[in-house]
Amino acid sequence: MPSAAEGAWVVAVHMGLGHLRAAHGLQNLAHGRLIVYGDDDEFCPAPERRLWKRTKRLYYFLSRAIEFPLIGKALFGFLNKMLMIPPFYPNRDLSRPSWSVRLMTSMIRDFGLGATLIRRIKESGRPSISTFYATALAIDRLVEQKKDNYLVITDTDLNRIWVPEEPERSTIRYLAPCAQVKKRLRSYGIPKQNIYVTGFPLPVSNLGSRQGLEILKEDLFCRLVRLDPRREFHHKHKKEVLRYLERTNWPAAEEEGIFSLTFAVGGAGVQTGLVRQILSSLREKISQNRIRVNLSAGIRTDVRDRFLAYLDDTGLTPYLDERVRIIYHADAIRFFTLFNEAMRTTDVLWTKPSELSFFCGLGIPILIAPHVGHQEKCNARWLQEIHAGLRPPGEARYTNEWLFDLRKRGRLAETAWQGFLNARKLGAYKIEELVRYGRFEAGKKPLEK
Repeated sequence: MPSAAEGAWVVAVHMGLGHLRAAHGLQNLAHGRLIVYGDDDEFCPAPERRLWKRTKRLYYFLSRAIEFPLIGKALFGFLNKMLMIPPFYPNRDLSRPSWSVRLMTSMIRDFGLGATLIRRIKESGRPSISTFYATALAIDRLVEQKKDNYLVITDTDLNRIWVPEEPERSTIRYLAPCAQVKKRLRSYGIPKQNIYVTGFPLPVSNLGSRQGLEILKEDLFCRLVRLDPRREFHHKHKKEVLRYLERTNWPAAEEEGIFSLTFAVGGAGVQTGLVRQILSSLREKISQNRIRVNLSAGIRTDVRDRFLAYLDDTGLTPYLDERVRIIYHADAIRFFTLFNEAMRTTDVLWTKPSELSFFCGLGIPILIAPHVGHQEKCNARWLQEIHAGLRPPGEARYTNEWLFDLRKRGRLAETAWQGFLNARKLGAYKIEELVRYGRFEAGKKPLEK
């Protein structure tokens, strides 16, 4: 029989970028072949594809509805209600299936959602790793007692729809990015032996080896120096930083030295309009070469074109590709590669609290843009609880003032360091160990998380 050593089926869907990004972090397990359900004819024939595309179009429409006048809030409220996450307290049994769980079950049982993919997985005997609940739930229902059906959770909390109707009978192995996801899954009725707190699969290209984390250490140390021009952070944390990052001394930082900001919009293009205000505010700083700005447009041509128009409107087009860079590629896998490369020299990541919240584990401070949906609200709360994210203290049109003040006071360096200390980093390695060997090494120290 095939084994995990031969690789696994890594299955994502194209619903925003979060589920694709998680799958991209597991490329080594997939031997370079990621399956995007709904986009791959081999695994999703025409009838299934039509069903999936209708579902996806509705999701994107409702995700962007908040921007529509008059009816926008009502439409977005419908999606929000469907994906609502109940408060943690009081502790209670939440295992009863919701109407959205029953709807998903019907799509699998009555309409054949995932049937072709599941047949291929069953025939191969190889492990499967899903980054979206639909395919894992389909496998759980259609492949009896499959013990190597893994599901990566891509947020810090989750809706009941991630769990099947009868959770106590499920054999899905849940891969949790943080401890509170384990608590939530237990409240939904998942047995504790089916939950593994691995961390989110961050890109190994930004980490280095599992034991050494050489790339992360190098990038983080350089970032801390750039974010601490007045040595406010240095005076409090020098010894700790030098010990963890294996350095012997702290170089001098120039008070007016250049640093880098990346603004990332979501896969649905929400919050693109903020970019114009940010560019207008930072225009003088950019022209003085005091800051570099990356604008992450994802895979959407319309978002890239809007960014180009904003550069033209603010008179910053001459600085394109030098001091202002647009990160874009029509192919999602290529885009993730470009984005991960940009993260190595990014000093501040400004984004809505999506799956990118977990990039705080790389020691990148997160500026929290307005959340979209319950799961992002939970992500924002988590970032603030572990002190790895900040809400902008002023409006976007005043970015040139408050961003530089945060840097001077050492607040951005402090936030970067707390993310490194408190967030898990080794998710990609731990998931690979679990799938291949049935276990992984857990640790509580920052370099073991």
